[in-house]
Amino acid sequence: MSKFWATFSLTYMNKIKSRAFIIMTVIIALLIIGGANANKIIDMFSGGPDKIGIVSDNQQVYQLVKSQSEKIEDKGTKFQHVSERQAIKDVKNEKLDKAYIIKTKGKQIDGEIVSKDSVSDETKQKLESILTPIQTQAIAKSVNLSPKDLQALQQQSKVTAKAVGKDAKQLSEQDKVANIIILYAGIMLMFFIILNYANQVAMEVATEKTSRVIEMVITSISPIQHILAKITAIIAVAFTQILIFVVIGAISIYLSDLRDIVKKFNIKFTDVTTQLLIVGVICLIIGVISYTILGTILGSLATRIEDMNQALMPMTAVSFIAFYIAIFSLNTPETTLTKITSFIPLISPFVLFLRASTPELQLWEIIVSVLLSVIVMVLLLFIAVRSYRDSVLTFEKGLIKGLKRAFKK
Repeated sequence: MSKFWATFSLTYMNKIKSRAFIIMTVIIALLIIGGANANKIIDMFSGGPDKIGIVSDNQQVYQLVKSQSEKIEDKGTKFQHVSERQAIKDVKNEKLDKAYIIKTKGKQIDGEIVSKDSVSDETKQKLESILTPIQTQAIAKSVNLSPKDLQALQQQSKVTAKAVGKDAKQLSEQDKVANIIILYAGIMLMFFIILNYANQVAMEVATEKTSRVIEMVITSISPIQHILAKITAIIAVAFTQILIFVVIGAISIYLSDLRDIVKKFNIKFTDVTTQLLIVGVICLIIGVISYTILGTILGSLATRIEDMNQALMPMTAVSFIAFYIAIFSLNTPETTLTKITSFIPLISPFVLFLRASTPELQLWEIIVSVLLSVIVMVLLLFIAVRSYRDSVLTFEKGLIKGLKRAFKK
């Protein structure tokens, strides 16, 4: 057992200290930190928070527009009371990002947005949502309408939704958008990590074999112990990197304004979000272990480094199929295709994670999918040990021939 741990620690430390590991970890860590502070970075390159000029001859209207704008515009936006001439001049000179010119004609309140670039429909809708209540209040006051009657007049009809299907649950649009963001980021990260470490272990095994280093290694440790130590070490390196990303992500979220943005869009941490995160972790673990073992099998059967791309082609093809099924089904996670493929090992880590974003996913489906993946993992491990043991000192070409030779004994 001491030889196993010696091989494990040597492989683990070499990978942790490698330039590739450090560079990749730093790059992804910077992306996580940058993503959590995207609003601050954008403000930094755009010259700070937005500056909006408000033009109005009526001081009361100006105060109302300013107070309502502060609720709608981004945090830190600065407002200035300026004349129309000054507003146009400052926008041209980029001292103001835009200006709201408010004109009152009797009971009608009109607004004009002055900007150096084209004005989006969203910006127009923002100003309309600010001016409409002010205009309504002015009209109500002119006809001696009491605040109570005005409130009753502005009361909107309530529309609710009720799902009557079996096991149907409600999921708001905000929650769906949040889940899609988590899914997209999770699937991309999962694909990158899984394929990276599967390729690493395959290349490591193939390099040892083709350089004849293994001839010296197996004189001190059995091939089975050696390959198990290699697989375990690579998996441990993968989980170490994932843990680093999780810690950095948690710290970034805690220290950034991301929580305020989530509250602004009324996104809540629901049971489905919890399910998505838990299933995502399980799928990541299964995916890393499954593909790492598969990479070991393909690496041990390669006879030359030049043949590695060809040897890894089956694994790459399966991972791409799983990735694209998940990506193209982000908006329709409960199709027949996703339901079937969520039970197919090697594809299920991506697709089951996708289906976890919906309340329709049943517990038994998760259990069955995980059990099938575990069974295949054990089978792959058996094949990996057998193929490595019987092909480590042979250099016969051909993947199928290598597998046949491994199971003849």
